[in-house]
Amino acid sequence: MANSTKIRPFSRLIDKAGAPFWVIGPDGCLVFLSAAVGDWLTVEPESLIGRRCVAGSSITDDPLDFLAASLAPPPGFANNGTASLLVQPTFRGAKARRIAAMDTRFVRLGPADEAVTLAVAGSFNDHLADPVIDAAVVLRRELDRWRRHHESIAQGVLVGSSRTAQRLQKQTRLAGSVRSDLLILSPPGCLAESLAVSLHQSSAAGEPHATIDGPLMDPELLDASLAAAIAHLADSETAKASAIVKDLDQMPLEAQLRLGEHLRQFDPRLRLIAIADHDAEIAGDAAAEPNPDLDYALDQSLPVGIAAPLADQLCGLTIRLAPLCDRVADLPMIATAMLDRRRAGGDGVADRFSRAALDAIVIYPWPDNFRELDQAIRHATRACPAQVIGLEHLPLAIRSYRPNETVPKQQQAIDLDQAVAEFEADLIREALETSDGNRAEAARRLNISRARLLRKLESIGEGDQP
Repeated sequence: MANSTKIRPFSRLIDKAGAPFWVIGPDGCLVFLSAAVGDWLTVEPESLIGRRCVAGSSITDDPLDFLAASLAPPPGFANNGTASLLVQPTFRGAKARRIAAMDTRFVRLGPADEAVTLAVAGSFNDHLADPVIDAAVVLRRELDRWRRHHESIAQGVLVGSSRTAQRLQKQTRLAGSVRSDLLILSPPGCLAESLAVSLHQSSAAGEPHATIDGPLMDPELLDASLAAAIAHLADSETAKASAIVKDLDQMPLEAQLRLGEHLRQFDPRLRLIAIADHDAEIAGDAAAEPNPDLDYALDQSLPVGIAAPLADQLCGLTIRLAPLCDRVADLPMIATAMLDRRRAGGDGVADRFSRAALDAIVIYPWPDNFRELDQAIRHATRACPAQVIGLEHLPLAIRSYRPNETVPKQQQAIDLDQAVAEFEADLIREALETSDGNRAEAARRLNISRARLLRKLESIGEGDQP
């Protein structure tokens, strides 16, 4: 009774699915058949329970025995554990009839002497070559291989197998293994702060840290921002702490000098992890009087604006992040990793990109780098109702981008009204996306009234969406 009670929910789910499904026990006899099997074979499923389901087995003249044996897996199944077969059921006897053949998949579960075989029949297309799926499988295997080898540095900015990615992986592995001052030179949108926090946790697990927004600091505000860390350091001579400073090169000089005083006071217990612009150049009049407090001459590789005491502090480890436009070879894997994270978080059902979508992702220059790519994938996952993200699901700016397009295309006949309507619909969807679905804000961005926006949404079939 207990077993039958437990099988009922499973049986209901299988019957609801509508596909013929049966189970062969370790002794080779049928132990379960779904209602769909009975519809397919035009017999009562219960009449086949307990009958041997082994190809070539000794069977009686009972037509149901022949029928049960015809549901057996193919030769070699016991060794492989999986198999595919076009099953042609046979019903002999006075009521002999032709039964439609069905493509069937067999899977073995458990060790050989206790193995249970599951079989499901239906229409399958996995034996047909699909270039999009094949490319997605290869990309997924490459990403899984990368994850296995780089579990300790699983940051999106480090994903890839190019020379640039390999250099970053080695640099971050070193930075995460030693507690040392660190300078991260990064373009905008490259998730440098997330990387800084991750490296801090890897190299000094459990050590408190303070995150400081450099451009907003003055000496008094800096002291307030570091108050908890300084109090922690003052409580014990063995205590340690770290300061993560964003946009150090844009931090006012007075605040930088004040930070240098704190670092000298608690050296080496107070560590500095700084983020600065990697594209900064020497600015200003070359003939101008040099500022002795700014380290312009000692190391030209450092960005403009870093005070000499801090430049000396950061002369050891440096990580330079590359913009996405310099990592074209890594873009498919990076985009797939971001899509995986979105899907794992329940944001959409898509699990791969079409070839056209990947091509568009590769040729787009990504001026805001990883941040813009992540936003584009968020837009695509929410716009895509299926498993494959197509070109039409990407934001308008990406799918319409054409590099170095100087020669005008040959003019073709177009439907002007349809083209204008599609362009208008794209603008409305993009405004809603950037406004996080706030229709009033989207109407303001489009410079129309909210009522007019609602009418436009109804005209494009999205008026019922929240």
